[in-house]
Amino acid sequence: MKHCLITILAGALLACAATQAKADHALAREDVKPGAEPQVFDVTQHNHAMARAVRQARRTVGVFIQALQHPAAGQHDFEVKKPFRQGVVVEHLWLSDVTFKGNRFHGYVDNHPRKIKGLKMGDRVSVNPDEISDWAFVENGRLVGGYTIRVLYSELSPADKAALVKEARFRIGTHS
Repeated sequence: MKHCLITILAGALLACAATQAKADHALAREDVKPGAEPQVFDVTQHNHAMARAVRQARRTVGVFIQALQHPAAGQHDFEVKKPFRQGVVVEHLWLSDVTFKGNRFHGYVDNHPRKIKGLKMGDRVSVNPDEISDWAFVENGRLVGGYTIRVLYSELSPADKAALVKEARFRIGTHS
């Protein structure tokens, strides 16, 4: 199974949710020392940039579906982010090995859930396109989509950006 995005990137969340990355992923690697715990990020529901990113991901999900169903040479590592809800708790987690059948995305939970009980990494789940909180894939070494990832990246310090650029296996441009 593919692994999730770098913790700095995969931590893009809404509604006081938290995500914890698992390990090495083709999109990027964790910025974690051996034996250390991955960083976890909480983003409040009042983060307007993150809310805009989710709306943009939902508006452009057709681009993702087209690429997923007919990947061009150089396109790989297709993932969607699903908001899981339990009562008032919301946790946004990446799904890997994504397919699109029956007008729904199907994939495997690719983060360790921290707040949603009864859900574990590796569980197969599905989500409607209008319910996702993000989508991403790599095309010729460049991140496509990843709108919540871009929000977090834009908020990093110059030193953290430089470290991420050094470790990432893709480029984060200003356009999707």
